Amino acid sequence: MARDRPGAGTSGLGSDLIDLVISASADGVIAVDDQGIVRLCNPAATELFGRPAEDLLDTPFGFPIVDGQATDVELRQPGGGVRVVEMRVSATTANGAPLSVVSLRDVTSRWLAFQRLLLPTLPDLSPLQTAVVYRPAAEQLGGDWYDALPLPGGAVGAVIGDVAGHSLQAAAAMAQIRNMLRALFYDRPSAPGSVLATLDRTLHAINENPVTTACVACIEPSGDGWQLRWSSAGHLPPLLLTPVGAAEYLHTEPGLPLGVDPGRPRFAGTRSLPEGATMIFFTDGLVERPGQSIDVGLTSLAAIAGGSAHLPLDELCRTLADQHLGDDHDDIAILALRLPAQPHDGSSAR
Repeated sequence: MARDRPGAGTSGLGSDLIDLVISASADGVIAVDDQGIVRLCNPAATELFGRPAEDLLDTPFGFPIVDGQATDVELRQPGGGVRVVEMRVSATTANGAPLSVVSLRDVTSRWLAFQRLLLPTLPDLSPLQTAVVYRPAAEQLGGDWYDALPLPGGAVGAVIGDVAGHSLQAAAAMAQIRNMLRALFYDRPSAPGSVLATLDRTLHAINENPVTTACVACIEPSGDGWQLRWSSAGHLPPLLLTPVGAAEYLHTEPGLPLGVDPGRPRFAGTRSLPEGATMIFFTDGLVERPGQSIDVGLTSLAAIAGGSAHLPLDELCRTLADQHLGDDHDDIAILALRLPAQPHDGSSAR
């Protein structure tokens, strides 16, 4: 087998002109014989797989071959990432032998745009201010999400979550879990621990979802002030930021992530919030770096937030995202809610 030029495969697979056209194609092109073995691949295909031609040639293709079919598939990259490609299959022959020609086109950007559409546009939650930042990991699909919604009695709900993995499955699970959680949370606004427990049991009963961490919080009127109730399913603690720049992580029983053991109890914490305080919910891409203790990232985040407490909320979120200690190999989601600076007037009407 000749392998000394791009697109090389078994001899006799097309003329020099055809070989040149295939090699120059922007789409990946792979020829697979009737045994499912790769006999030809062009440079664009090796780039999509993240592997050299010698690793692809004379090996099983690894995907079902159905002539005339077009489908989107995930290509796992050597570094752990995922690319989504549109795969089209057509039948042909070479020297009288049947052959399937597979064309591959990178459509990751299309799925990333669709994933952004799955994330909510935050409603007006006055008198609270809200702001969000979401940044995907280096053009990869992911499962980080956020949500905020009005709840009965003048309360406001806040949710941050992270579905494990970078895949179409993670993105789909994120949308499913977020929608289920919205309904449960609205029904039981003052019981975030119960909401997470019911969600975990429901997911276990109806579907197999990836492991997911989440933090569910309810900010509700209390006398002339505000009170926070929150529960965590293996998620990082929210950060409380006062107007003068004091930063404090609100720890409670972290519990297990969703999808591990739905029979385990869930716990919730309660905390009074000072006037003008800001609550910051975030995913681990903001503070986590391989080979480094996550405590380093948490300490850095608290310091940056404390020094930026005076900023408008949108600018504060952007500052945290721009100066984070993560390595950009994981999604970043930040949800911030700022309380009014004056005492609550006791009205529950919105």
